[in-house]
Amino acid sequence: MSTDRIVIDQAKIRISDEIAARIKPGSEFPRSLAWWQRIVPCWLTATEDEGGHIVLTPSGRDAAGSVYELTPVITRREIRYGLDWLTRWNGNNVDFTDALS
Repeated sequence: MSTDRIVIDQAKIRISDEIAARIKPGSEFPRSLAWWQRIVPCWLTATEDEGGHIVLTPSGRDAAGSVYELTPVITRREIRYGLDWLTRWNGNNVDFTDALS
């Protein structure tokens, strides 16, 4: 896994049976880049690579709108925080284990 980005293969995201039973048609994964851009925390930027994977990278911004320098140490920390956010996202009902690279 890269230390400067999180790559998500949406085809490999698994959702719990509880969520799957309540999901509306058309709301399954994969979801659009615009959806990802709305949902990711402000300190991450969502883009799409040539293979259609979602790529999360540190943005260098915080919730107050401040901009900070992305040193290698801060970048690695932001990636770690991003991975933590994904594992806790939606009350652990969405499993990204096989989807991340």
